[in-house]
Amino acid sequence: MAPNKATRNGRQMSEGKAYVFGPYRLVPSERRLTADGAIVELGSRAFDALTLLVSERGELVSKQQLMDHVWSDVTVDESNLRFQMSKLRRTLAGDAKEDVYIKNVPGRGYVFIAPVTEHNDSTASVVSSARPHGSYLPDRPQHVFGRDTALQVLQENLLASRFISVVGAGGIGKTTIANELVHRLADKFDGDICYIDLGSIKADDLVLPSIAGAVGYRVQSADLVEGLATFLADRRLLLIFDCCEHVIDTISRLADTIFRRALLCHIITTSREPLRAYGEEVHILEPLALPPDNLGLTAAEALCAPTVQLFMERARASGYNLGLEDKDATIVAAICHQLDGNPLAIELAGSRLLTYGFAELLDRLDGKAILNWPGRRHDVRHRSLEATLDWSFELLTEYERQVLLHLSVFVGPFSMRTAEAILIGDRWMLGRTIEELVDKSLLASRRENGVSFYRLLDVTRVYSEAKLAESGASSQLMRRHAQFFITDLRDNPGTPSGVSNPVGNLRAALEWCFSAAGDISLGVELAAACSEFFLNRSLLKECLRWCQTALQHLRDEESFTESGLRLQQSLAISMMYTLGNVDQVGVAISRGLDIAAKIGAREAELHLLAGQNLFLTRRADFLGALRAAQRFAALAHASQVSAQVIASDWMLGSTYNLIGRQKMGQQLLEQATARAEALGIRTAHYFGFDNKQRSLLGRAWTSWLCGQPDKANSLVNDVLEESVAQNHPVSLCISHLYGAHVVLWLRELDWAERLIEKLADVASKHHLGPYQTGARALWGELLLAKGQTEEATLTLEASLGPLRAEKLNIMLAPATRAYAECLAKLNRCQEADAIILPLIEQAETTSPSYLLPELLRTRADILRASGEHGEAMDFYLRSLARAKYDGAVGWELRTALSLSRAWTDAGQEGRARTLLESTVELFTEGFESGDVLQARKLLGRG
Repeated sequence: MAPNKATRNGRQMSEGKAYVFGPYRLVPSERRLTADGAIVELGSRAFDALTLLVSERGELVSKQQLMDHVWSDVTVDESNLRFQMSKLRRTLAGDAKEDVYIKNVPGRGYVFIAPVTEHNDSTASVVSSARPHGSYLPDRPQHVFGRDTALQVLQENLLASRFISVVGAGGIGKTTIANELVHRLADKFDGDICYIDLGSIKADDLVLPSIAGAVGYRVQSADLVEGLATFLADRRLLLIFDCCEHVIDTISRLADTIFRRALLCHIITTSREPLRAYGEEVHILEPLALPPDNLGLTAAEALCAPTVQLFMERARASGYNLGLEDKDATIVAAICHQLDGNPLAIELAGSRLLTYGFAELLDRLDGKAILNWPGRRHDVRHRSLEATLDWSFELLTEYERQVLLHLSVFVGPFSMRTAEAILIGDRWMLGRTIEELVDKSLLASRRENGVSFYRLLDVTRVYSEAKLAESGASSQLMRRHAQFFITDLRDNPGTPSGVSNPVGNLRAALEWCFSAAGDISLGVELAAACSEFFLNRSLLKECLRWCQTALQHLRDEESFTESGLRLQQSLAISMMYTLGNVDQVGVAISRGLDIAAKIGAREAELHLLAGQNLFLTRRADFLGALRAAQRFAALAHASQVSAQVIASDWMLGSTYNLIGRQKMGQQLLEQATARAEALGIRTAHYFGFDNKQRSLLGRAWTSWLCGQPDKANSLVNDVLEESVAQNHPVSLCISHLYGAHVVLWLRELDWAERLIEKLADVASKHHLGPYQTGARALWGELLLAKGQTEEATLTLEASLGPLRAEKLNIMLAPATRAYAECLAKLNRCQEADAIILPLIEQAETTSPSYLLPELLRTRADILRASGEHGEAMDFYLRSLARAKYDGAVGWELRTALSLSRAWTDAGQEGRARTLLESTVELFTEGFESGDVLQARKLLGRG
């Protein structure tokens, strides 16, 4: 195609013109295509096709037109065109979609769809009479992620107000966004644009001469600022002053004067702090948008975030050829969050993905290594994160440097009050300096509930922490940091104030206290003070770790203190909910009870007795649990505190339910509930759980066992609603674990499935091992109830070992019973009988259990399945008798159903009917519940 040939839409491919799209520059007259300055090799046919499409951009070019133009001298098949176009589209798009630049319109032809700008090839970079250092127009950024909205706002505001300062932290992307903005605005200024990179100018006295040379001002007046403003007065020019912070006074005066005197000039500046000049409109450049921080994040969802797009693009450019998979989505999200959405930090991390992989890369962000990962070799400010931070640090006053380093003791946001309590110095000076550090983009600030919070970004904190350690002042500050939180937790039990990340701060303080350079006695005091906070936040492993660490450093006589008691109590709670009901939990509770009794800590003794009752209950030592409940009741009645007496009745009632004394258990639970409602007592928290919630579960259990299925159904709903409202992981697990038992008894299988799934999800998310084990066992019982016997057998068999290991015996007995039933259904009756007999013997001799009637019924079913009909009848009758003795109408009906089937099979229909009728008459409600409905159908009443 001839260079000056007119096209049908009126455009011309003019001599000497360059056509720019994306990173590409096309010069038809020289048959040259470059990408970021590098030659792109294209065949002559592909080059001719590209020039035609660019000249007709936005218009459909038919296949015939392309063939006539590219192969004007020969006749070729259409397949040649397809081959050339496919190759051209792939070359231009790289790893992106092929239709980024050229879109295929099937059956018709092709359209060039990318934006194109035209330049005079010889003067496209700068318009000035001379080209001193710094006066060039930089290349357009190849990729700009997540800045479309900011660019649109900046473009509109610059044209309206003429003077914009893009302000933000080092590496945030100020230069990138300014460069992109310049290219977008080039046509508005007819190419009269002057870009000055001030970062390369070290001496302040060279700033104005460099700018004068860039804009073509040759007259050296006494006052260059006034001279420049006069020279530019009638010129419609776009000035870009990049990286102003180190020469900010000079640029502030110059920009102020030009804005006032040269009314056609528009100014863009980039700086780590505002210029504070007349006419300046400051645009704070925020970090790039982050991906959602959740466990279920997919790769597709993560890649919607510009931070992840940038990370993966930089990883690809550094040789990582794999895509992002779902299994790594949460890790890459964590990487971006830890780097606070800072583009430079994300680029540097992405460049190391090939070396470390996702998981190890995340681990390495905690150390100092990230500061020295290499960045842009030619850019002194961005060659590493350390260089970027050094640039800012060197511009600070000595006192500002000191404050910045001292603030690194905080993990996450802190209030001014907290900073004043820990940092040493004049209060007014400290406050003013923190404001200056915010202005200089070294501290981030935000308002929360009417309080201003400040924060060092994570990378800046790593940098400052390292410099603080070099200064030798670290230990003194860390001591004050730990002492602050001890005092603060005493004043605000369980809820530290003044910081938005108490967990990180407490962990940092504890790690220092127990380090070689720390203070052990301070660590013991702090561990005791923050244990309640860890428990309240369900940070059970954190609590367990620090309680164990602190107690290891206590001498025996030091244990008999308030701090020693609190550590022992918190140790027992966190251990029980994370490790299960292992022997060490019982030892910890007993040790705590000894300390509480010796120092006269009656309230703590009540908490520990409640814990002992729960611990022994979970181990199915119901008689031991009853003794603990009785001790609790004795202390409560002696105190005559109504809330404690009510809690004791709830505890006793729940325990009587478990040993099989249903009527007594129900009576205590109901009367305590009525009294609590009358007195307005809504909770009774002991040993990390709410006894009111436990009483609701106890009432649900006794209601079903006493023949009140509808009431049981309603109570389960109540306890679930309360636990959801509390949104406490342990409470949620307790309500779903024990509520699911009742729902399975009610034969509400869909409901039970939802509860078990929720239980498994919460327990897994919060690493609550015993509840994960309980969820698996319940799932096995659900499968059995659904008739999926083989799957139920495998699931239950797999859960029995962990139940035994965690001593979760309250779940072990029903799960083992269900497993025996599965084996009998699979004709493995001998195995089933060997499993059920020890459970019956234990319940009849050493540990009475609410489950005994059901165990007896299950053995009767096993015996019947193995052909031992006579002995089976004996066990059915024993089950009935025991259920009547316990007042367990629910078990009585279940046994009656099994026995009536056996009598019916034996030809004793009348006897079977009489039994069912008399048992169903015990129910005054719940006629649509599982077992009652089944019995009524057998009687012809359903």
